[in-house]
Parts: sequence; structure tokens; C-alpha cells
Amino acid sequence: MTLQYALPISRAAAAQWGSSRETHPAVAMAIHAISDATRSPQAIWEAPTPTECDHVAMAVQNYIAAGTFAAEDGGKYQWGLDAIEIDQ
Repeated sequence: MTLQYALPISRAAAAQWGSSRETHPAVAMAIHAISDATRSPQAIWEAPTPTECDHVAMAVQNYIAAGTFAAEDGGKYQWGLDAIEIDQ
């Protein structure tokens, strides 16, 4: 499977950034992948738009399908105090 969402930061950097925000590394990677000059990763993490939430979920699905990250039991991926759910 081809990645449709870039891997903008290393897995180690994603894990570190996500860990300090209680966020799964795949979600952290996806947040960075969709960020740009108008919306920083921090802004997306703090107050995502519905479209950004959809793109993060799609990116996480893509990362799992490509083998970049392993699927979590139950399909829940922590995003701060919340979680996104991915159908498996």
C-alpha cells in the first residue's frame, strides 16, 4: 500500500511530540502531515476542525494499512484526553 499522507517527522519525533501531549504516535504523525503555514500542529491538536479530524483519521488508517504503525486493539488512538476510532 502506498502512503497517501506524508511522513513529515520521524517516528521517534512523533512519539516524543505525542507523548508530551498524551497522543498516539500515529495521530501525532498525522497531525504533522496535515499541518501547514496556516495551521500549526499545536493548533490542530488543540482545536481541530471537523475536516482536520477526518484527515487525521484517514492518515492513521493509511499508516496502518501501509504497515507504518500497528493497529491498536479496539481501534482507538489517543488524542489528548480524547481518542479517534478507526474501523478495522
